[in-house]
Amino acid sequence: MIVCHNKTAIWTVDREVSYTELLSRISDFSEAFSIGRGDRVVILSENRPAYIYALFAIWKNGGIAVPIDCTSSAADLAYVLKDCTPTVILASEACEAVAREAVERAGGSQQVLVMTPDMENRATSAPQAKIDFDMQDTCLIVYTSGTTGSPKGVMLSFQNIYFNIDSVSKGVPIFTPDVRTMILLPCHHVLPLVGSVVAPLVTGGSVAFCPSMSAPDLMKTMAEGQVGIVIGVPRLYTMLVKGICSKIDAHWATRMLYRLCKSVGSRALSRLVFSSIRKKMGGVVKYFVCGGAALDPAVAQKMKTLGLDVLEGYGMTECAPMIAFTRPDDITPGASGQPVPGCEVEVRDGELVARGNNIMQGYYGRPEETAAVVKDGWIYTGDLGYVDDKGRVVVTGRRKEIIVLSNGKNVNPTEIEQKLEAYQDIVKEAAVTENNDALVAIIVPTPALAAMTDAQIEEKVKWEILDKYNSDAAAYKKIFNVKIYRNDLPRTRLDKIQRFKLKSLLVSDGSADTQPEVIDEAMSDEYKIIKKYIESEKVCKVRPTDHIELDLAFDSLDKVGLQVFLNTSFGLDMTTDKLSEFKSVADIADFVAETKTKMHVEKIDWKKILREHTTLKLPQTWITGRIFIALSQPFFKLYFKLRGKGAERIPDGPVIIAPNHQSFLDGLFVMSFLKYRDIKNTYFYAKEQHIRRPFIKFMAATHNVIVMDMSNLKESIQKMGEALKKKKNIIIFPEGTRTTDGKLGEFKKTFAILSKELNVPVVPVSIKGAFQAMPKGTMLPRPHKVQVEFLPPVYPKQSAESYENITKEVYDSIKENQEAES
Repeated sequence: MIVCHNKTAIWTVDREVSYTELLSRISDFSEAFSIGRGDRVVILSENRPAYIYALFAIWKNGGIAVPIDCTSSAADLAYVLKDCTPTVILASEACEAVAREAVERAGGSQQVLVMTPDMENRATSAPQAKIDFDMQDTCLIVYTSGTTGSPKGVMLSFQNIYFNIDSVSKGVPIFTPDVRTMILLPCHHVLPLVGSVVAPLVTGGSVAFCPSMSAPDLMKTMAEGQVGIVIGVPRLYTMLVKGICSKIDAHWATRMLYRLCKSVGSRALSRLVFSSIRKKMGGVVKYFVCGGAALDPAVAQKMKTLGLDVLEGYGMTECAPMIAFTRPDDITPGASGQPVPGCEVEVRDGELVARGNNIMQGYYGRPEETAAVVKDGWIYTGDLGYVDDKGRVVVTGRRKEIIVLSNGKNVNPTEIEQKLEAYQDIVKEAAVTENNDALVAIIVPTPALAAMTDAQIEEKVKWEILDKYNSDAAAYKKIFNVKIYRNDLPRTRLDKIQRFKLKSLLVSDGSADTQPEVIDEAMSDEYKIIKKYIESEKVCKVRPTDHIELDLAFDSLDKVGLQVFLNTSFGLDMTTDKLSEFKSVADIADFVAETKTKMHVEKIDWKKILREHTTLKLPQTWITGRIFIALSQPFFKLYFKLRGKGAERIPDGPVIIAPNHQSFLDGLFVMSFLKYRDIKNTYFYAKEQHIRRPFIKFMAATHNVIVMDMSNLKESIQKMGEALKKKKNIIIFPEGTRTTDGKLGEFKKTFAILSKELNVPVVPVSIKGAFQAMPKGTMLPRPHKVQVEFLPPVYPKQSAESYENITKEVYDSIKENQEAES
């Protein structure tokens, strides 16, 4: 500890404590209890100056501090007493009763020392404390249950703590003697304990206690306490941004200034334009530190636009706590910064692993569990992510939190929750979980909707939020049910959702399905026919109130199937867009009953549809396309080190080429390995939304691009069938869209329908490296090795006679190649 005797060490709304007084009080507290070296001492208290005195007093006496949540029950505390057998409990007056009950439950003999206000504030003449320790000594045992509900005591050494402090004081000077840090989060967590208590005082700075997390207390403490660093969790900053932006949005002039700052991206300009915000915060705030959970990149971007520097960190209790943190000169929303100096970070099988002097000594009394996460000095974090080309750690999800559906698809619930919580007028909180192999959104509505019933809010959420979300989401990421929950979601004190408790929130009258059961025997014949068709296609129960997307998970091809069924059975020519407008299956049936021209049930015959005579014209084939590909090949080979193999596997005659979709350039990468005559006879397809500008339309019409009209997908499929019937080749990306995370997405079965009904082979193509070269959302490609491999063709007659089996065989072929060593 850097001692500045007359300098303020601790600031509260009532008084200030100098370093001289701080060291004397530590001595006072240390004399109040007697322990042996290495004995454990529990701290059970709210945030207050006595917490600091107690912590350093334990260390002065050679003990190990065990900070425990002051809101713990007697049963929770008794578990800790049995697990680590502490000698003393230092408790606040408010926690005394719980502490004594816990000792009785545990059958222990721990001394309970109550830290009274008098003990905390009385005048002291004790000598200044001197703390002697060895860097390898254990100084903390921090119990972490995270989101799993299984508490383990993480043993941290002085070396672990000082490694963290040195990185943010000597390595990167964030904590300096002239900066005051706010104590806001509960100190029993390692992030606020190290970041807002130990680091500031060890480096000669000071701390300011905030009485609560309310906005008035927060702003008052920042202003009057002259706070320079705030350590908070994502919801704190979400609340802060929401309040500021609501005032900005209220006037056109401030909205224009905000847009200007966002487009320019200048920190100096943002600080100048929004200087009044900083003044209201005291005018000296330097950094907002965010930890505990991932900060929504949209919130981080807004704070950056407002000129407020957010330093995101990534770590865990087991690393005391940091693994990586954002450098002040490299604030990148969505990234957690570069590794702590001296800490190595790697990615193994998608999981982040780290090694350095910040890694814990182990779990107290649990060598097997320690060995399961710390291997050869590397800690396996359980977090999924990657390290970008600038060395920044980007966390994409937590392995234990990832929802794995029966089809093998992995869903990151946090990603979806952030999108749902963007609707701040409706959603206070959101959580996503799985029930019966489908995603369910648990929505905590805002207080503004208190007068509405759950059913009314559910309808509002379905049509104003989920309808929009599902329209852009991959099929396996769509939300198919909603649960309205009126209380706060279960969270840890550091704001992480306790996901193991979510399933219990779905139970209402013994069922997660809160929709009333509708008796449909009295429904129309048209409804019963449509219902039978949908149940046979989707293999699910159908109710009159079900929406085809929100409740029945219809994708674009499902809609085409229903469109064709309605045409053949009822004589209706209904577009897929029109189908999406109906709120329920019953509404579709009512419309059919009023407008049908016949009623004759027929099964969809894709063979008949694809083989019927059409007058559809294929795009033209100009030589400029082949010239462009020929000119591109040398550049691709030089810039991307493009390599390919297996093109000889492409059979003669019409063929469907089916690559995975990693980048905007995938089509050109594949075409680079086709023969000249094959390029001429190969057609792409593209969604209409990408072919809207006149010039782009012209280029598509003259260079073998079949435009997919999503409102008339049947005709688009017929057009691809027409190309195959004319002995042409088709390149189809089965995923339908580019990957956003580099992983293989769900395959649509359009290509399988074409393959089976026209007896055309499919050549799976595995593309590797293109995602790293040009991920979705980037404008300019990066140099990165790209590999293209044409895999053995899949012949429809060699597969079982179903679209699903052909789709699966192609998917499995590409997946196996993707997972193989490059």
